Amino acid sequence: MITITSPSMCLNDARSNRIYTMDVTKRVSATDTQREIVDMVVAAASRVEGGKIENLVLNAHGSPGTFHIGTGLSSSTMSPWSDVRDKVFKIWFRGCLVARIAGEHTSSHGDGSYLEARGLNSGNGHSFISAFARLTGCYVVAPTEIQSAARQRSSYPRGQLDSYEGLLLSYDPQGRISWQQRYPSLHSYNNETGTVRLPNSE
Repeated sequence: MITITSPSMCLNDARSNRIYTMDVTKRVSATDTQREIVDMVVAAASRVEGGKIENLVLNAHGSPGTFHIGTGLSSSTMSPWSDVRDKVFKIWFRGCLVARIAGEHTSSHGDGSYLEARGLNSGNGHSFISAFARLTGCYVVAPTEIQSAARQRSSYPRGQLDSYEGLLLSYDPQGRISWQQRYPSLHSYNNETGTVRLPNSE
């Protein structure tokens, strides 16, 4: 488990089959725009001592270069997020593949068969997350691989995230990779059953 320090906030997309709970926890509907989502964050920050959220968790499904929270967060829709600058220190993306660079050079990786089966053959997650970090002025943590937690349990203790799967990257506010950590990866995707090998039991 990963402990998220306070003051913290989590935005759980309604389509996610897991729920995280932080100091402030909000549900995001499929029709919520990025402007509406950002307004939730800014309002929460205004009620925190010092006016700044230490950790913001975004929980939704993802694909390379896109995060499916509300109406969808991507390079073309991220502009409202500039308003969280100086109101959030670190943003955690909790969902599959969002920082992945998909293409021929990664198709041979262990989860390549999963991406091919789902038609996820393109998308530059690195460019997206790097630009998002620069826009928000935040540290941003994002995974590059499939995340299995939704198959394990539906909710987690307050202030806790389950461990990630595969390569996890952290970007600094200048959009540079400042650290990385590799967790066990999901491999052996089965096209017939739609299942993968689960590396942890959190």
